Amino acid sequence: MAAKRQSSGNLGKAFFLILLIIVLIIVGSILIDLVANMAGVGINLNIPIITNMRSKSLKKKIRASEDPFLLRQEELNKWEQRLELLEEQQINEKNEIDKERQINDKKLETLKEKETELNKKAEFLDQRDRQWEDKQQNIREQAVKLYNMPPADAVNIIEKQTEADIVDILRAIDAYSEEQGQTSTSPYLLSLLSQINNEKAANVLRKLKYSVNETKTAVEEDDEIE
Repeated sequence: MAAKRQSSGNLGKAFFLILLIIVLIIVGSILIDLVANMAGVGINLNIPIITNMRSKSLKKKIRASEDPFLLRQEELNKWEQRLELLEEQQINEKNEIDKERQINDKKLETLKEKETELNKKAEFLDQRDRQWEDKQQNIREQAVKLYNMPPADAVNIIEKQTEADIVDILRAIDAYSEEQGQTSTSPYLLSLLSQINNEKAANVLRKLKYSVNETKTAVEEDDEIE
């Protein structure tokens, strides 16, 4: 019995020593690997536990080194997206501004065309008014001149005028005579005209009678008296 107990105790001691040796080998290997890495010496101990620990450590280092890069890359991607959106927004705003500018340019061009047209019309009306005023002034001057001339000389000048001008001149003589408080000479001038050119005198008399002017000329009144 004592021999068996002694044998069993020796086996336990031997097992413990073997286990201790394995632990010491592992710890020693780890220490050697750490010292070698710190010293920069490339020692590869092909021990599974050490290899596994080294692999995990390397993966942690890679992840630690990649995380800032990935964050930076993600941040850059976000900035690129923001810049693209901003650029697209600016392009859209520019297109809208260009459209508004084109519309405003067309409106301005239309307004300028209308303004030019109105200016032309106003210029035409002003020119027509000036021509009418000049004509009336010319007729007035002729009427005054003929009124103060000897009738025989005056009728020779009247005979050379158009029928429409003669009508205007005779009416102007009536107006001037009324201003002067004198009897108009237009009936006498028309009678002298009939002696020179009876057809023209008759046409002038007819135009005087059918004039739109409500005020009767001295020729019309004289004709009614007769």
